[in-house]
Amino acid sequence: MKKTLLMLSLAASVAVTDAQLAAAQEFPSVAPIPYAKPDRTASAPSMEITGAISQPVANPASSSILKHGLDALKESDVSTALRDRNRLPEGSLDHQIMSWAIALSGDKGVPSSEIAEAQQELRGWPGLSALRANSERAFADENPSPNAVIAAFGNSLPETSEGTLLLGKALLATGQRKQAHDIVNRAWSGWALDTATENQFINAFGSILSQEDHKNRMVYLLYRDRATQAKRFSEYGNAQSFYNAWAAVIRRQSNSDSLINAVHSSWRSDPGFLYIQIRNARQNNRFDTAAALLKKAPRNQAAMVSPDQWWDESRIVGRHFYEEGNPRQAYQIVAAAMPEGRLDQLDEAFHAGWIALRGLNDGRTAAAHFAKIVEISPTPISSSRSYYWQGRAAEAGGPGNARDFYRRAGQYPTTFYGQLALQKLGQTQFDVDYPSPTPADRANFQKNPAVQAINRLQSVGHGWRANRLYLALADELTSPGELAILAYQAEQDRNHTLSLQIGKIAYGRGLDVAALAFPIGVIPTDANISGSGMALAYAIARQESAFNPGAVSPANARGLLQLLPTTAQRVASRHGLSYSASRLTNDPAYNATLGAHYLGEQIDRFDGSYILTFVAYNAGPARVPQWIERFGDPRGKNLDFVIDWIESIPYPETRNYVQRIMENYEIYKARLGQPTDIARDLIYGRT
Repeated sequence: MKKTLLMLSLAASVAVTDAQLAAAQEFPSVAPIPYAKPDRTASAPSMEITGAISQPVANPASSSILKHGLDALKESDVSTALRDRNRLPEGSLDHQIMSWAIALSGDKGVPSSEIAEAQQELRGWPGLSALRANSERAFADENPSPNAVIAAFGNSLPETSEGTLLLGKALLATGQRKQAHDIVNRAWSGWALDTATENQFINAFGSILSQEDHKNRMVYLLYRDRATQAKRFSEYGNAQSFYNAWAAVIRRQSNSDSLINAVHSSWRSDPGFLYIQIRNARQNNRFDTAAALLKKAPRNQAAMVSPDQWWDESRIVGRHFYEEGNPRQAYQIVAAAMPEGRLDQLDEAFHAGWIALRGLNDGRTAAAHFAKIVEISPTPISSSRSYYWQGRAAEAGGPGNARDFYRRAGQYPTTFYGQLALQKLGQTQFDVDYPSPTPADRANFQKNPAVQAINRLQSVGHGWRANRLYLALADELTSPGELAILAYQAEQDRNHTLSLQIGKIAYGRGLDVAALAFPIGVIPTDANISGSGMALAYAIARQESAFNPGAVSPANARGLLQLLPTTAQRVASRHGLSYSASRLTNDPAYNATLGAHYLGEQIDRFDGSYILTFVAYNAGPARVPQWIERFGDPRGKNLDFVIDWIESIPYPETRNYVQRIMENYEIYKARLGQPTDIARDLIYGRT
């Protein structure tokens, strides 16, 4: 057994089986339309881009072996796949492709030694992080000796439940009970294990898991609202009264108050008991009580167990007091919060800054919070948000020069706040230029082994496997020109969803590839999009379906613009069109036509307002009059009022949705050669 076996990767990801990946790929029969720059006639990307995509010339015999081996692997026939791989010349691209596919397949029967050897053979290939997780699972299936397990892990920690079970058992077998407990409890108190895996842990480690450990498992699950799964651990942890109260709060039972009062005294000092009191008070609109209890919150994240759930309470309670005209108390509540996750840290920093600025008119205090946003996350969306609001804070007496901050925010013109910053600078138009590959980009792209593997996989009918390589390259390539070639190749394969993913990943890394994150081509030119216009149809489709014509949501919304069949049927009837449920997911033009008509109807319903239309599309039409009553009517108001109205939306998902659709809309107008003016569109909508 190789000691390097489990040192394959510092990061692990959940492996997707070949069968799952193959089933997920559906390629729409849509040809891409030309790219258009603002104020210019439409033109396709330079043919030099396509010239960089060369197909490998391979030995027919090798192609036959490669295809046979990959076909076998698709059916989880690992032994045949290994035999075929071994028939290929060592060091050849086809040999590497087979090693890569086998090691990443996640299939049982792939030896751990095979995964370790693949790590060595594939040096320089992108996207190998799943190898570590796969190696742990494969090693566990091989029933190695305890000493071999301990030697293989060395000083590294397991990254999977299988690895944790394996190492924990090995440590127990060699008499290392404390070390075994530490390894096991790491997963037991902080991992999202399913019930079957929990049973394995209980059977293997019941002798070392204490009553306190089981109580901690219960608390971990209850913070995530997994009341049913947590119930048995209340019994193992002798914390039934604590569980009963918490479960009642989760389920919003009418007797939650009495069950909280009945919690045994031994649990009343637990921070979780304070948390359920806060949540119960908030859910029952006792906001003064919730605010008083929040002041007693622990001042360290470890005691909170799940700091982001505590932040949810602080956010909701703080927004309540802000809405009720008490910005000082609102600020004190949100500024004291200590979220852990990156997104929640961003949310807390913004809320504290926004309330300090708009509620307390304290530009200096607000600026300090807004500055944290870009420190937490330097992505385009966060950076532009940080700099825009630092500019607003500077206008209110905060540090720095407002125009300097707006210029920095304006460097991200594909974001909501970047576009608003340009408005502050007197600019309504912006370019979203397609990266132009250099000769060096084309040469480097062609010789990249992962690119060669993509082309080879496509040549033997396994192009669906290449998606993993496409996305890994998007996360590793640094040249905008090479990324442009990569995205264009995905688009040429009619995989617009993949092209979008490539652009999003690369642009999210801060690279100058904005146009790649907003591709054009998935909506057929024969679609009747007069109801909404092409730019808005693209804006919605990008956000709703990620340009997957076959997308079906858990709520049964279908296709590019995610139409419910009942809605689509009514729209078709109103516009004299025949209705076909199947065409919602297999005919992009049909879906786009119905979706555009529906969007047009909604825009008319809300007197041309885009933001009210987007609210209705995401949160439901009933929310529009409710939020107008709470926050005022944004139609025709000044820009600052409209921005505050959007930020006042109580649902984080809807708040984000409105901003993303608005920025998408402006970008697609720019890409389609139409004039852009986000301020006008926010205030007046379609006029």
